[in-house]
Amino acid sequence: MKQVRYQRLFVAILFLFTLSTASAQKDKDKDEDRVYWNERQQLEVADFGIHTQNMESGATSAEFAIDYQVSKFNFVTKNFNKNVRNYMVKSTSQIDTTGNVQQYLLYQQTLFDLSEVYARELRKALRENRKLLIRSTSVADELNWKVMSEFMSRRVRYTQETNSAGDTGKQKEWERQIAYELNELKDFAYDSK
Repeated sequence: MKQVRYQRLFVAILFLFTLSTASAQKDKDKDEDRVYWNERQQLEVADFGIHTQNMESGATSAEFAIDYQVSKFNFVTKNFNKNVRNYMVKSTSQIDTTGNVQQYLLYQQTLFDLSEVYARELRKALRENRKLLIRSTSVADELNWKVMSEFMSRRVRYTQETNSAGDTGKQKEWERQIAYELNELKDFAYDSK
């Protein structure tokens, strides 16, 4: 009887270890398909999982995402910066390697930087509303929805005003404005304490 219990315990531990290993591999695979925003790193052609030629399906497109992990237990946390990540998904992002690659990269990098502005806005909003998380973590979903809606609206405006980074004067204006906003929100950078 004792041996059966030990066998069951061993099988349970083995199962948990296997589950943990599989989960770690899944997280590793997920991270390999992401480019996390970093102020010291610019996007490169290699960051795009789909390389096209001759405008087969458009010049360039990228999937940017902001995800977050918030629970009722971290409402007392002063800093939500590590709970919100801004990244580009490699496998669903494309670039035409036969076109104006430098303009395409500049366009996508500017969108990525703009996405970081809104990731910082979400971190700030979470911190300002952390006490509401005691009652419900759905507050985080509402804040995320609001921030992402603002990002999408602004993304469209940027694309139209700069002609996808083709209008160099407007492009410079947007770059300056985004740099200013990133600096204003520097306390909400991922690596900020």
